[in-house]
Amino acid sequence: MDSKTFTQKLAANMGYDSKRTADFIDKFAEILRVNAVEMNTLAVPSFGSFVPTKFDETIVKDHSTGKRIMLPPQLSLEFHPAAMLRKKLSGNE
Repeated sequence: MDSKTFTQKLAANMGYDSKRTADFIDKFAEILRVNAVEMNTLAVPSFGSFVPTKFDETIVKDHSTGKRIMLPPQLSLEFHPAAMLRKKLSGNE
């Protein structure tokens, strides 16, 4: 599902227009970004948790040239679904 379709379906389910729903999605993404940068876990009740993980810089070897390259530190955001969401997805409601 692409972003536009997701926004339209969410807007229909919430009873809002697409513009207001798109603003909601943008604000949610901003809150996720800020919490990830601060290394804070963000828990959404009955949905799941977004857990930031930081990977240190790494030196890797470029197999095509044989040169060593330093990769910068990276921040990853993992999603851990809540028990209630897992239960609903498996159909064992």
